[in-house]
Order: sequence, then structure tokens, then C-alpha cells
Amino acid sequence: MKRYSKKELLQIIQNYSRDLKRTPMMRDITHNKNFPSINRFLKSFGTWNNLLKKAGLEINYINKYSEVELIRILKQVFKQLGRTPKIQDFLENKNLPSPKTYFIHFKKWNNALKIAGLKVNVRKDFTERELLDLLRKKAKKLRRSPKMDDMNSDKNMPSAATYQAYFGSFNKALTVAGLKIKYQFRKWNKEEIIFHLRQKYDELGEPPGIRDFDKDPKTPSKGIVRKLYGNWTNALREADIPVKRFKSKEELITLLRKLAKQFNRIPTIVDLRNNKDIHSTVPFVKHFGNYTKACLMAGLVPNDGRNNNIWKAWQKHCEDMARVLYREIKVQEKEIIKGIPDIYIPNEKLFIDAKTCGYKDFKDQIKKYAIKKHRIEFWLVFKGIETKSKRVKYIYAEELAKKMKGLGEEDLAAKCYQFIKNVYSDDQTTFISRI
Repeated sequence: MKRYSKKELLQIIQNYSRDLKRTPMMRDITHNKNFPSINRFLKSFGTWNNLLKKAGLEINYINKYSEVELIRILKQVFKQLGRTPKIQDFLENKNLPSPKTYFIHFKKWNNALKIAGLKVNVRKDFTERELLDLLRKKAKKLRRSPKMDDMNSDKNMPSAATYQAYFGSFNKALTVAGLKIKYQFRKWNKEEIIFHLRQKYDELGEPPGIRDFDKDPKTPSKGIVRKLYGNWTNALREADIPVKRFKSKEELITLLRKLAKQFNRIPTIVDLRNNKDIHSTVPFVKHFGNYTKACLMAGLVPNDGRNNNIWKAWQKHCEDMARVLYREIKVQEKEIIKGIPDIYIPNEKLFIDAKTCGYKDFKDQIKKYAIKKHRIEFWLVFKGIETKSKRVKYIYAEELAKKMKGLGEEDLAAKCYQFIKNVYSDDQTTFISRI
């Protein structure tokens, strides 16, 4: 275990203060594994406040509040809020004394307000005994232990926050009242919150907002996220999720045009997934109905895999590769099955459909061709949507290039790479050195 001198510990706390742009709190050190343990600081300086004084930092923690100090803080919060402070205000702010401290000194919250010369809140003030009696009364009426929602929805009852303030938690209040605890609230850690943020990001295709978490019972509450990270934006940054959300059609259209210019083609689903700003087609579906409509609105013609020179060249290239692999093939014959398959391999009972990318799920082709022990393979240049099935396989240009190279077909392999780079033309038959 490394030993730290007092000078080194002071240097650590001063540097950390500059990084935080405020005086560090004890919990900041406790939660940071890169620092010496909190006990190391306390052992060297006796108390946290002594450490802060030696480091020349503003004291942010008062272990024992005097009644004068508590009243001063109440008045200060009143000025900040522009109204009489509530118990909930002090519960939600870790920089303020806990409401329980006020109860210890003044017995009731309203007593403290009166001494501070502040207007007493309308809600009735309760003693600990009254709170327990009311909790038992509510349990008797419900024939079960009350939940927090039961208390919050009953105007004649103290709020759940009042019980949290007096007893530390609502469950502790139930225990003191001799009532059964039905729900043990889960304790979330930062790693779990990061996991759910990223999962929701993948699901939505855009940075998740507070409402997205509120709607999902499986995710931690916004209060938990704020408690551990300070605010929602900090949590997103910790999860490496962009803070900006695409709110308008104009922003999405601008992004599509930018990506199309970058790739010299329509962006595929995989292109979007690999893009840190958008991550999926979900925002396009949300605003335009589907991805194809979004492309059209951006002035881009979605590649339907048929009516363009690139597809025709890829179709011809796939025929040449199929002949190398299987020798006997049938091209666009009508009598094999209902419809016109691009390529059919009789000996393998295999249909091959040439596409530049998986721009949709191809369910119609799968239903049509993958029947009666037949299989279908989609030979594609770029990755896109894949429909999983035992009789369906997706083979991409890079894999086909390796197969051709392994069979000594260097020209066919070179053309695959040219398609991948989107530089293929009918006049080119040799490998391009810059690829």
C-alpha cells in the first residue's frame, strides 16, 4: 500500500478541487478509486474540515449544526427559492442539512420556520408519534402496509417525503410502526445506470431523455440518476452518449445529405448504427414514417437494387462468381418458381438474389424462394437489415472476394473490392491500387 505524506494529500485535494471547480466533498473521494482512501485523509488531518482548512479551500461540510446556523440556512434557502422551504427541498439537496437535523433541534419543521420568521407551510406538522399512528391507521384501512403512492395520493395523510425525512426511509417508518415491508427498493450503482442508458440509446436510436426512463419500469428513476451523476447530461456523457437529440426533420435531412456525400451513396442501416450522432433509423421512422421516405425528402433516391447501373453491374458480377463456385447456374428463369430469381443453382436447390445492400427485410423473397427444402442467399455489397432464418444466408462482397482470391480468380476478387469502395465501372477489370 502506497504511503502518502500530508503534503501529497493536500496536493491531491487541491488539484481535485480545480478539476471539480468546487470544494470536494467526502463522498467525492469515496467514489473515486484513483484516490487514497478517505480514512487516509482523516487519519492524517483528524477531520475533513481540518484538511480543507490546510488546503486553503472553502469548508462545505459542518458536522454539528448549531440552532443559529440551521436558522441562518433556512433563511438563505428562502431567499434562493423565493418561498418558504419545504422538507422535500432539503431532502433533494445534499449540500443542505438533512430535515432530520431540524427535527432533532426543533421537534417540528414548522417550529424551525416560525423561529426563522418564515410563513408556515399549509401542510400540518406532525410529531413522530403522530406519523406512526397515521401510518398504522392507513394500514388498517387498506388491510395491508401502505405504499408511498398511498400516502402521496391521500391529502389527509402526511406525504411519503415526510416519513423519509423523519425516519431516513419509508421502509424504516414501516418497520418502526410494526408493519410489514412489501417492497425493498433496489439500490442502483453507476455501472447499471450506464448499461440502461446505452440500452435505451440502442433502442431509441437517439439520446434517451428523462421521459423515456419514466415510461420504462425496468430503468432507474430520474431521481436516482441525478443523485449519482448530479444531472441527466452528466450521466449521458459518462455513458459516451451524445447529449444532442435530433428534434426536427430539417436536422435529420441535413445529416442524411452529409452522410450521402461522405459515402458517395445512400447511407445503409449499418452506416447509421456506426454513426455517433444518429445510431439507428428510429428517428427517421419517427419523423417520416420510414427510412425510404426520409431519403426521398432529402433528395436522395433509395437504391431499390434494380433500376440502376450499379445493381446491373453487381448482378452480372454475381453471375460470374456463381459460375466459378457452382459451374451450372440458371439466370432469371421464369419456370423455376413463381417470380424471377436472379440466380438458381439446381444441384444445390439454392436461389441467389443479388442486392447492393439490405435496404429492407426481403420477407417477400424469403417466403417465395425458401420453400420445399430450397435455400436462399443474398449476395450484397454493403451490410443492412438481415432477416434471421435457417434457410437464409447473407454473404457480403468482402467474403466473396476472399473466396474468389482463394480460387485464383484475382480479377473477380478485385471487382468485389471496387464495389465495396463504390468506384466500380464497366470499363474497369483490374484491381485499383489505392484500395
